[in-house]
Amino acid sequence: MRIRLSIPDDLFSEAQRLAGERSFSEFTSAAIRSKIEQIKREFLAREMEEGYDAEAKRPSLDPDWKCIEVESL
Repeated sequence: MRIRLSIPDDLFSEAQRLAGERSFSEFTSAAIRSKIEQIKREFLAREMEEGYDAEAKRPSLDPDWKCIEVESL
């Protein structure tokens, strides 16, 4: 897909310098892909943290099974 993108001159210069042998398009695609993966990992970590917090406040495990869970540790 072809798009038009406006970025500050200094950012463009830095990206071109760091791209090295790769084309600017390849470099920016890799950078965007990397950022997307980072955001996904951060989102998943937040979801897991919220789930752990919710479980700590209101456990979903039947209280009758609590002693079995502890014994398995």
